Amino acid sequence: MTGAGSGIGRGTAKSLAARGAEVVVADINYATAKDTVALIRSAGGAAVPYALDVGDPLALEAFANYVAAAHGVPDVVVNNAGIVVGGPFFDIRPADLHRIADVNLTAIVHGCRLFGAQMAERGHGGHLVNVSSIAAFAPVRLGTPYAFTSAGIKHFSETLRTELASEGIGVTVVCPGLIATNLAATATLATLSPEQVAIARQIVVKGMSLIGMHPDRAGEKIVAAAENNRALLALRPESWLAYVLTRAFPRTSRTLMRVISGPEVERVARFVIDHPGFLGVAREAAEIMPQRRGLQTYWEPPEYDDPPAPPIPLRR
Repeated sequence: MTGAGSGIGRGTAKSLAARGAEVVVADINYATAKDTVALIRSAGGAAVPYALDVGDPLALEAFANYVAAAHGVPDVVVNNAGIVVGGPFFDIRPADLHRIADVNLTAIVHGCRLFGAQMAERGHGGHLVNVSSIAAFAPVRLGTPYAFTSAGIKHFSETLRTELASEGIGVTVVCPGLIATNLAATATLATLSPEQVAIARQIVVKGMSLIGMHPDRAGEKIVAAAENNRALLALRPESWLAYVLTRAFPRTSRTLMRVISGPEVERVARFVIDHPGFLGVAREAAEIMPQRRGLQTYWEPPEYDDPPAPPIPLRR
């Protein structure tokens, strides 16, 4: 599974291992992938780490080939890696748009193509899990790249589920709400200074740790959804509510999102964060803000290990 070095990915990897699965823990950060593997092994499970940038199609293909050769065709594949790019759409750099599309959407499409083909050729079925977001349901201003990639994952997954049913391959799309993850730590935010971004990351990550679902609990629910071959898992009440509202009352939902995140709110927020005295107050608030203990929490992304050479496949 991808993006398994932290957050939902780590929680799902632990849940799969607890059910007896041998888990290949892939993450762009090899250090955090190894940490997840250590946790699984300490609990008596089986896991191996793998350094992978899912935004690189050739690396993703090499990963799929390695898994099949060294561990066999997988029964369950979880495409979880994702990043956030936010801010006014016209101010977002083209490079950041390409990166979020490559990581959040194209990588999932390729992952399903590569591993789904292995499952189909084997002839024993399997299951693909694609992690999207609550943003798949709601038009979030200042989060257009994240929202369109999330919606793309959802529709792609539902379409692929229809196509692969005859192969005995199930597809589940997961749309989480508030989960205590470090997703904000890698966010790219247009029009904010580096110091403003650093403070915002710390506040958001701490806030998510307080009100978000524990990643281990999220992982348990995801694995249960795969076991039951659910088409869609709206993970948390707010995600389920957004799903229902956008289906039953699309116009009302768009209006509500327009009010909540409209330009008036943006102007007030912009005035506050650009005020000369804001940074000092915000920095102090971020430092004293409490956080839930026992979580893997960081608001600056840990430095990436130099990815090692792909392991030599060991054929069974």
